Amino acid sequence: MPLQEIEIPDSIKQLEYSSGAEHLIDTANEAIEAFMLADQTVIENFVTCDFHLVDQAISWIEQNHLLTGDRFCEWGAGFGVAAMLAALRGMQAVGIEIDQRLVNEANAVAESLDNPAQIHCGSFVPRDVEGLDEVASEVRNVDTDEDDMYDEIGIDIEDFDLFFAFPWPGEHGFFEHIFEACAASGSLLLTYRGREGMNLVQKV
Repeated sequence: MPLQEIEIPDSIKQLEYSSGAEHLIDTANEAIEAFMLADQTVIENFVTCDFHLVDQAISWIEQNHLLTGDRFCEWGAGFGVAAMLAALRGMQAVGIEIDQRLVNEANAVAESLDNPAQIHCGSFVPRDVEGLDEVASEVRNVDTDEDDMYDEIGIDIEDFDLFFAFPWPGEHGFFEHIFEACAASGSLLLTYRGREGMNLVQKV
């Protein structure tokens, strides 16, 4: 099934943050800064995005009644801030992150905030995605050989309603390929694209 792009207007920047979002983001940013200062090993593919804009984008999606359900999955979660923002809204939110150090930090932040989001360690890439080899050849920061995390989480990939990711430049097609191949019809993929802001596609 093809993907349909849904334009997110610049006016989302005027939306109020959801209840508790600013405290969550401030707490996460403090933890991220402390982690970066304390850890001597550089995690090359760990870069934070604009969490406030993510919160506003989710608000816009909700206000426009685009969601088909309440299950949220953050791909390449890092500190899991997007998953925690979704959980603040009552969504059943999980994150998947390959680096165990980041998973530990993310779950510590969630626990300190009494946030129900769950961050799991592993690869978000399902097994046996048709045509993945062709689009994965130039993707450096994604593991395609780990066990299938969705079995461990207990939720099939087609049961999620909203996915979020922050792809590196040139990797958007990889994320969209997995989304198109595996997600359910009607589900949404929200990605942060740096200076270009937020991008939203729906599987139709």
